[in-house]
Amino acid sequence: MTDVAHTAVVDKTAQLGKDVVIGPGCVVAPGVVIGDGCTLAANVIIAEGVTMGANNRVFANCVLGEEPQIIGTVGPKTELIIGTGNVFRENVSINRGSPNGGGKTIIGNNNYLMIGSHLGHDCHVENNTVIGNNCLFSGHCKVESNAWLSGMCGIHQFVTIGRLAYTAGLTAINADVPPFVRVSGAYPFRVRGLNTIGLQRAGFSPESIEALDEAYRRLYRRRRGPIAQAMEEMSSRDGLDENVKYMLEFLQRSFQHRFGRYQELFRH
Repeated sequence: MTDVAHTAVVDKTAQLGKDVVIGPGCVVAPGVVIGDGCTLAANVIIAEGVTMGANNRVFANCVLGEEPQIIGTVGPKTELIIGTGNVFRENVSINRGSPNGGGKTIIGNNNYLMIGSHLGHDCHVENNTVIGNNCLFSGHCKVESNAWLSGMCGIHQFVTIGRLAYTAGLTAINADVPPFVRVSGAYPFRVRGLNTIGLQRAGFSPESIEALDEAYRRLYRRRRGPIAQAMEEMSSRDGLDENVKYMLEFLQRSFQHRFGRYQELFRH
């Protein structure tokens, strides 16, 4: 049974699923879609253009789907699309898409966004990620599945965080973060090692972890020439592990832009 607090303001055109709970002081804008089993704690704002799947938990004072932080006219209506099973802790803010950036900010499934984190317009977060307290994403960023960002990371616009990457707290991320590795530092951040614990938790086989560890060492620890040379030598091998292939493809894409931000190539 859906339960709406008497101090909440829910527009009559909003669509609420079964067993939705909307707490005191919440505001749900016209046309919003909230799926079954979602819970909104106190003082949550769900702005126009938001579509939310089932079983999301939104803690107090979150603001989801307000207009993008861009100078000038926002233009036509844009969207924030949220999947299922996500947790948005207190004071999370997410902007909907921008007219010139595709018009959609997308959050996948089973992500955990901790207190005070912010996602700018046109970001895309895949599945099963953890975004730590006060992580701040500029627009047009992408976070691939199972990535983990520790607290207070700052992420430049058009950056991609690779699958199963781990970023240490206070990392300033101004270029794409390769998949499967640990990074820390600022201007530039540095690759510190393989995210072995994350790979084990994700069910990677010992053989795949060993192959990725060897790739990491060849790319970042033992190479004597440019990283492109090491990548070319590795790519030419027969029977290359599929995850190593993905790492090399990711790096090749990133290197297409002079600042190492693949998505920067699509800037309007």
